[in-house]
Amino acid sequence: MQFFSLLDIILTPIYLGVIYFVSKLIQSRNIEARPEYKYYLKAITLKILGGIGLVAVYTLYYPNGDTTNYFHDGVVINRLLFKNASSGLHVLFNGANRENFYLFDSDTGYPTYFRDNATAFVSQIVAVLAFLGCRSLIPTTLLMAWISFIGIWHLYRIFLDEFPTLSKEMAIAFFYIPSVLFWGSGLMKDTISLSALGYFTFAFYQLFIRRKRILINLIMIFICVKILLIVKAYIFFGVLPGAMIWMVSSYLSKVKLRFIRFIIGPIFFLITVLGAYAVLYSMGDSLGKFSVDQILDRAVITQRDLKSDHYQGNSFDIGDFDSTLPSILSVSHKALFAGLFRPFILEARNLLMFISSIENLLLLIFTLSLLIKLRIVGFFKYLYVNSLLTFSLIFSIFFSLSVGLSTSNFGSMVRYKIPGLPFYLASLFIIRHLNKEEKEKRAATEIEPQKFKQIEL
Repeated sequence: MQFFSLLDIILTPIYLGVIYFVSKLIQSRNIEARPEYKYYLKAITLKILGGIGLVAVYTLYYPNGDTTNYFHDGVVINRLLFKNASSGLHVLFNGANRENFYLFDSDTGYPTYFRDNATAFVSQIVAVLAFLGCRSLIPTTLLMAWISFIGIWHLYRIFLDEFPTLSKEMAIAFFYIPSVLFWGSGLMKDTISLSALGYFTFAFYQLFIRRKRILINLIMIFICVKILLIVKAYIFFGVLPGAMIWMVSSYLSKVKLRFIRFIIGPIFFLITVLGAYAVLYSMGDSLGKFSVDQILDRAVITQRDLKSDHYQGNSFDIGDFDSTLPSILSVSHKALFAGLFRPFILEARNLLMFISSIENLLLLIFTLSLLIKLRIVGFFKYLYVNSLLTFSLIFSIFFSLSVGLSTSNFGSMVRYKIPGLPFYLASLFIIRHLNKEEKEKRAATEIEPQKFKQIEL
């Protein structure tokens, strides 16, 4: 299939013009009341560059990769729509599968992804964008990057609501991480799941923390959970325990006596984790292969498979483990470290992996500097200070641990880990900020008595 055409050259400037005109209008209407909108156009630009970079790599170096296959399937569904509207709408709403594969022919072309619900669902979304993008690859990618950006922007706004002075730091965390921009901006499952995670977090915050627009946010949560379960269920596994702890932590923060919070906090957290487990367990039938009964077994199988000879030179080993809790705990420290900070620079085998390794090195240095500065224990004491920080750090650590357990191939890891990176970096910035605030308050209380002494003299 020919991916580029004259239409790409003609339409790309037009679509860029429309995107920037609308984005500039949104920025100008909001920047006076919300100064953080100064990052709006910059963030969209980076998102678009990330999407175009992905297109370049998947057309010039990996022409049979996911991005081009999704675009191919989107165009195929479009052709079917124009050839037979009822058949096309059926596939558009139900996805290509074995039962409706007969609807395609040599005129429409045949879909690549019809055996798996997740990939077929992404093709359905790309089909809509390809229609809006006149079946041109770059305009379709621009639309994906632009629309998915909204979910990330909402996520950014949550953190600024809680920490309004950290607009620059939060912008770095959510808009400036190269691997997140690259893997999370184009025609990929990662783009859709990352945006759905942003919308889910925003709706959860509005509903359970701020208690606003209950019906709208309930609907949004339902849609986002549905998308996550279809596209990347393991993200939902990672975010649910953290979200429930976030909700409980928010209520606990209203308890004024610190001693009582310290006593009942761990009890409520334990109940919350068990509650999250019960919810996931009760969803066993709808989760299918991602049910609690199967997820750990699949993690073990996947980890062993990715360590096979086929991936030699591009994999790592955290040690053998089985699906029992003691066995998993025995390798959890290695899995967490890998999920957060690997691959190392010397482990990089290509440019994309090298960029990820630079990020990992900087993240490791930042983490170690905070741990040393706060003497490890002080690092975690701020979890009780703010419920958003509690959620962000717990989610990123739990998610990175899950990725480290189930993935031993560096090529896969740099892509799988991106949902946790913005949350983890944001958590580090928040902890550093809270520590700085605490020092300034302590210094102010020490200065005040000295002033009074000077006045008395």
